[in-house]
Amino acid sequence: MSDSDKEQVDAVEQMLFDNNQAEIAGISLGPLPADFQSVYIVNGKKIELTYPATGLIQIRYKGTANGPVSSSAPYAIIDGHYFLVSSKITDLGWKGPPDTGLCLLVTGAPQDKVQITLKWNASGVELEKVFNKNTTTVQGQYVESATVTSTNPNATLIILQGDKQIFVSPPLKEKTSIEYKKS
Repeated sequence: MSDSDKEQVDAVEQMLFDNNQAEIAGISLGPLPADFQSVYIVNGKKIELTYPATGLIQIRYKGTANGPVSSSAPYAIIDGHYFLVSSKITDLGWKGPPDTGLCLLVTGAPQDKVQITLKWNASGVELEKVFNKNTTTVQGQYVESATVTSTNPNATLIILQGDKQIFVSPPLKEKTSIEYKKS
């Protein structure tokens, strides 16, 4: 890791784990969530783990009025020892505008068995991921395409780019999926 990466990781770990204002209610080790993302691209930087994560360490706090109620971080088991996994940052040389929030919302109750297959551009890099939930937000330039499947015939898809709504679909009805493609 570079010196600047180490400084940034130290600051994040201080914020996450050195919560002097709150008493720790519990610490546990859990599995990685199914949608755990080990690599992020945002604002011209690639942020990736320095070692493959085994799971998440989760800290729950009690009695926090204005602070966090919990925090978590990836961990790895190396030669039988437990370690927090840090990140390294690579500058991609992106000269374009900053990435913005790209939010996809699937509306309509019940919201069971929703899947969003998303292709988007972040800092000039084409990315693709499948999300098994009714809402997701990623950082990027634009949504290239999205496919939503749901068991709910009333499901609709709303796409926001920053604070601007760029797409609203009609309800799924008898179709098998909702499709969006950037024009």
